[in-house]
Amino acid sequence: MGNKDLDHFVWQHFTPFSIGFDETFQRLEAIAGAGTSYPPYNVINGPDGRTSLEIALAGFSGDDIEVTTERNVLTVRAYPVKEDNNDYKHKGIASRSFTRSWQLGADVEVDNVTFENGLLTVDLQKHIPEAQKHKLWFGKELNKLDASAS
Repeated sequence: MGNKDLDHFVWQHFTPFSIGFDETFQRLEAIAGAGTSYPPYNVINGPDGRTSLEIALAGFSGDDIEVTTERNVLTVRAYPVKEDNNDYKHKGIASRSFTRSWQLGADVEVDNVTFENGLLTVDLQKHIPEAQKHKLWFGKELNKLDASAS
């Protein structure tokens, strides 16, 4: 039994006891099977639920790149259209077509996308619902807030 079979086998143990989690298990299987390293990228945690995804795309132009979201999946595709007729002695900068996807949490949205100097940056924002935000209902700090408001 290969690793892929083992991954699916493990989830089969949980699915009979989980109702409404089919999409969650499908997303986890997609993450487990997404083992490509091209193109190289960084994930940078920022303040207030912000995250930046930086993708190195040397040799691509903005016209070659497409960034989409659908059903909590961020997908970056690149199709270089430039014909390259150079006679390389060594070609170390890859500019091949690719599609790369990242699973997003249900409360994460794309805030901004920029492409500058061969670096694609996707800024993401996690929106925390009001019901999930930290609230102080009782305690010393609440008394301090009440005193300063008067």
